[in-house]
Amino acid sequence: MRRGTAIGLLVAAISVLGVGVAVAGVSDGNYRASRQGCTGHADDSDHPDRVEQGCQSLTANVSDGSGHEPFRAGTQQTPDGTGAGAPTTSGDPSGFDPTTGVRVYFGADDNLDNGEHDSSEHIGDGPSDGGAVVFNVTPDSLGVWLGALTAGDTQYVFTHPVPLVDAGFGSCADGACESVQTQQRTAYQGDNKKASRDAANYDGHQWDPETCAGPSDTKADCGPGGIKHWQKQDGAVHVEPGAQVYEDPNPEGSPIGPYPLPGVYAGTCGVIAGGGTLPSAPASPITNGAGQIVIPTQC
Repeated sequence: MRRGTAIGLLVAAISVLGVGVAVAGVSDGNYRASRQGCTGHADDSDHPDRVEQGCQSLTANVSDGSGHEPFRAGTQQTPDGTGAGAPTTSGDPSGFDPTTGVRVYFGADDNLDNGEHDSSEHIGDGPSDGGAVVFNVTPDSLGVWLGALTAGDTQYVFTHPVPLVDAGFGSCADGACESVQTQQRTAYQGDNKKASRDAANYDGHQWDPETCAGPSDTKADCGPGGIKHWQKQDGAVHVEPGAQVYEDPNPEGSPIGPYPLPGVYAGTCGVIAGGGTLPSAPASPITNGAGQIVIPTQC
């Protein structure tokens, strides 16, 4: 599914529902396979006929802080090569307790495109293309934020600049991702628990071959070790408060070029620009090892 179609479907659906556009699978920081009612293997390309009952390729749902869900509506996942699924609804308003928090989620993925299955069974964290909008009210976060502020924990305050509420929008398609957030979120989690980076900061990152993706995850496509080798190299990849555009950090992504896409970020954690296929910036105190201009704050 081409990028314009994927994003167009998502934005159109958001508009219909009246939601403003201001881990993980889709590496936008918001999409979660579990919030779609799916396991991470629901859209594995090696199992094109797999369908999980209750897994929705398009969903809108609400839950409280304990996870109780009073409302869910969407379309049922379908096998690869088939049309859009039947509308499904569920939810139990009884027991919903907004004093524990409220989480609003709207997400969509490429299964909307003729039932496409585009993920790798070797990773199992959901599809690579799609996106989501989230809005959360978290009463407990206010005390945590005030505690960080009084303690002078600037890293927490800069990565969580707005207490009590948070929101985000993002999408990925054909290897290109964009994300707008009010707080730090994990966009992709690799197996290396000791490594982490910002999504737009490519310093020290080694990209998997352009031929490597969810439907093409063998040694011939990805090199020795297949696609799993690249997931083992990666750690946590974060999107930060502000706006960012970046190459999909998940090796499941299917880039169409330029690859890798130059990274751009502006927000409370500073500014990042360049990298990817762009010429390296001149050596300077604000040029990183990937040839990007990086001006950090206290994140």
